[in-house]
Amino acid sequence: MKRIIACIGFSLLLGCNNNKEIKPETAMDAGRSFIRASLDGDFKTTETLLLKDSENSQLFESYKRTYSNLDETKKKEYKEASYNINKFEELNDSTTIINYSNSYMKKPMEIKLIRTEGNWLVDFKYTIAGNLPID
Repeated sequence: MKRIIACIGFSLLLGCNNNKEIKPETAMDAGRSFIRASLDGDFKTTETLLLKDSENSQLFESYKRTYSNLDETKKKEYKEASYNINKFEELNDSTTIINYSNSYMKKPMEIKLIRTEGNWLVDFKYTIAGNLPID
């Protein structure tokens, strides 16, 4: 009986742990997570990886509206798309640019990641405006 109770308790503990969000530890991890979640339309995940400021929030809300207005065929194409990292450039110890493309659009795009308070976050306004040159 004690074994059964211990197994149930252990299972519950593991089950609770599986729901815990895994925090990306590197710029590459955060970038990959953001790209995949964006393609999947997983706004809960993308928002956790977004640098919190008013301009980013406004641009991201606009992005979410645009995505939600896509027809289901396009959403499916994005979800099924793979992506390639074309270039990974560490500008300094707290700023990284990732140039990538996905198999649906086949257009190079960039995201800027900034490490703040130990977390790598996406500066979404850079994705829209491109505020740094990259070769």
